[in-house]
Amino acid sequence: MLTRSFIGLSLLGGLIAGCNPTPSSSGDFQPLSTDQVVFWDRQTTETAQLLQRITDEFNDSQEGLPVRIETTGNYGEIYRKVMASIQARQLPAMAVSYESMTAQYAASGAVVPLDGFVSAASGGLSPEELADFFPAVLESNYYSDYDGQLLSFPFSKSVLMLYANHRVLRLAGIEAPPRTWEEFLQQCRTIREKTGKPAYAISVDCSTISGMIFSMGGELVVDGVFQYDQPAARQAFGLLETLMEEELAYQIQARTFDDEVAFARDDVAFTIRTSAGSANMAVAMGGKNDDWSMNPLPQQNLDRPATILFGPNITIFKTGAEQERVAWAFTRHFTSVPVMTEWALATGYLPIRKSVADDPRMQAYWDAWPSNKVPYDCLVFAKTEPNLRGWQEIRSLVEKAESAVLAGLKSAEEATKELQVEAQATLARAQQ
Repeated sequence: MLTRSFIGLSLLGGLIAGCNPTPSSSGDFQPLSTDQVVFWDRQTTETAQLLQRITDEFNDSQEGLPVRIETTGNYGEIYRKVMASIQARQLPAMAVSYESMTAQYAASGAVVPLDGFVSAASGGLSPEELADFFPAVLESNYYSDYDGQLLSFPFSKSVLMLYANHRVLRLAGIEAPPRTWEEFLQQCRTIREKTGKPAYAISVDCSTISGMIFSMGGELVVDGVFQYDQPAARQAFGLLETLMEEELAYQIQARTFDDEVAFARDDVAFTIRTSAGSANMAVAMGGKNDDWSMNPLPQQNLDRPATILFGPNITIFKTGAEQERVAWAFTRHFTSVPVMTEWALATGYLPIRKSVADDPRMQAYWDAWPSNKVPYDCLVFAKTEPNLRGWQEIRSLVEKAESAVLAGLKSAEEATKELQVEAQATLARAQQ
């Protein structure tokens, strides 16, 4: 599930920042296999088995080269292997990737722009089919650093959610989870007063900060200028500062899921995590769905909600016309409505096409527990992080600033001012 693998994404900050690949000469790279179309992925256990079955069905339905799934580790390991393969000029036909990774691959001339495949009269996507995708899931795959080309295609997506423990809320006399950040702070204070415990376990994470900024009415970057010194960012960091000063929250150990453990033990009322973690949380809560819920991220303005979209995409590499054709055909097949429906029902990832909502199986799943549909409903206002070169290094800067505020080493005002300068300088270097 994404919630477990996403842990490695922040660790890539230094790795990607330190890799400045030399642009390769023009021309294709050699494929890893001339007889198969290799796809490097990170799915494991039941999810990997489902992906293999989907792949087998695709292979049976077409006459071209067969697709072969190779599980090659987590996202960081896949990134390292792709970068090494670029240098060796021998690549898989495609790989899962986050936008910051694809931007680095593109700098080496290894990525196939997908615009031609999408617009093709045969094997492409009609305007109606493209419109069926939620805008946010496509948006981040168009790269402004590369003339706005479509350099990747959405694969598995989730959104940031507020998890609420209703057992703790009831002990504090609270009837429903907060809808606004003001209510969130008030409820944290009430929980502390009534139970003597902190209300929220904080996992340091750039994407959570990004989601908070979005939900407070802000943006991350506007016309090439980061917005960390603007009101929404200051408010997000200021909320964390208040939570720590009043002992309403605490920071968990880095790169762990201690917040989920504390949540299941009724030690906290809230945790903020990706919707893809709902299956893990259901197990931790012993299947007692009346005792917890997934909710939209609290908002500054309920009339203009926003949250953040997570999840990897598929990047296709320049390994020859036939390899590229089959790789795109597989990508198109995987994101078809029937496959997306099956994938969403079996894995907890979100269906990224609107018409999936018409499937009776999806409707039955949503009806089984109200929280099941909440992440899907958030897709209409979900937003993505930047796909600019340098973003992965900036992620590390955001987490450094967050950690400093949580530790009381810097005020929110100091941290955001410093972050703004550092982020802008990093972006300038990456764009050179």
